[in-house]
Amino acid sequence: MNLLQKRDAGFAFYWVITMVLSCLPAQYRLKHALDAARVCARLSLLMLSATERRRITRNLELILQKHCTTADLSRTILSHYEMHSWNFIVNALLPRLSQSEIASFSEVRGLEHLMAAKAEGRGVVLLSAHIGAHAYTILAVLLAHGCPVTAVLGPELINEEDASWFYAKLIAPIRSSTRSLLPILERGAASPADIGTPLLRNETVFILGDMHLTPKQVAQERHALPVPFLWGTASVRTGPLRLPKLYGSPVLPTFAVRKEDRVILEIERPLRLSPGKTRDDLIADLRAYLERLEPRILYTPEQWEHLRHDNIPNWICAEQKPS
Repeated sequence: MNLLQKRDAGFAFYWVITMVLSCLPAQYRLKHALDAARVCARLSLLMLSATERRRITRNLELILQKHCTTADLSRTILSHYEMHSWNFIVNALLPRLSQSEIASFSEVRGLEHLMAAKAEGRGVVLLSAHIGAHAYTILAVLLAHGCPVTAVLGPELINEEDASWFYAKLIAPIRSSTRSLLPILERGAASPADIGTPLLRNETVFILGDMHLTPKQVAQERHALPVPFLWGTASVRTGPLRLPKLYGSPVLPTFAVRKEDRVILEIERPLRLSPGKTRDDLIADLRAYLERLEPRILYTPEQWEHLRHDNIPNWICAEQKPS
């Protein structure tokens, strides 16, 4: 493990900003988080390698089918890193914020859909995505607005071959400290019975559904299916929908939208799931979820966290045109 890597200069700035904001009086922490995020975003762009810059530009062109100018691409990429920086800073501040402070920078819409679903008495699944805000922030917002929820999330993994000592010892603990305060069941560690227990108690479970897998992950994953997505096909885990189908729980797509220094959480009407459990039924159900997610990615691609990932070309065919 190396002591430092090039990208750690950006993480070091995040770390300093987080420590400074944490020392400010409570009323100033969130007030200056957006200003700090804008500075971090510009610093991140300056430090991007040529490979990273080509990757995110290529991904945007694939998603938008090249219907954008060079200036539009540059603005979108800057906005993406601003969102990413703001999410990082706010996540780090969450343990130091009161419920009222979290509620002050957020809003939850569509609570009527959640209340109607809970009235059915079979538990509710909020099916979200890596868009608008980090999962930890979404959970904190739900709790601050009086919506108790249990999340099923993957572990915070540190790639020992890729991470530096600085990241492993100073940055990763910031993320884990926030996670430890939230009601989370770890995917893979928690048994199906553990995950189903909240639904049997008519409680709400939060799951991320846009876990598009790399070719290597597909080979290792038992429960993934190819599903039409954007202009191509994505390999998507089926667990987020197999679980509610098992318990008969309504599934409500739930997405975050970041507007400047505010997070708006939108709970949508339930998905119409197929009654069967065959492969085709699961593909249709996953497609129904992705149909809710696609317009949000196309309208605000900068808010989709996967925009930086190198897996997008594996499941978007550039030759295909939107219908």
